[in-house]
Amino acid sequence: MDATIFAQALKEEKDALVASYLADTDTPTGALIKQVRDAGVSDDVVKEILNGILTDVYYQTLLGLDGQMPIGPLSERSYRLAAPDSTLIATGDGTLAEAAYEAFYGGEE
Repeated sequence: MDATIFAQALKEEKDALVASYLADTDTPTGALIKQVRDAGVSDDVVKEILNGILTDVYYQTLLGLDGQMPIGPLSERSYRLAAPDSTLIATGDGTLAEAAYEAFYGGEE
């Protein structure tokens, strides 16, 4: 696994969470989404909001791991993240940040 595969996996997880939140009203989040829908907000708007929030969370976390921005109260610092096979995913050299940008924003205008 490398930075590209890791970032893409998190993008896919984000997409699955959005779909799950929209489909399952038996969870606390699903119940809140149902209330919003019942108030007249379209599914497209709800999906756009969820997608935007989760994209921000995942993307900024990946940037934080790569030392490109602080994570919460932690100052900007890079972390060393390795796959189970010891392949380095993040080292602070910008590779994970680039992979995250491509996974979450690549192809968007």
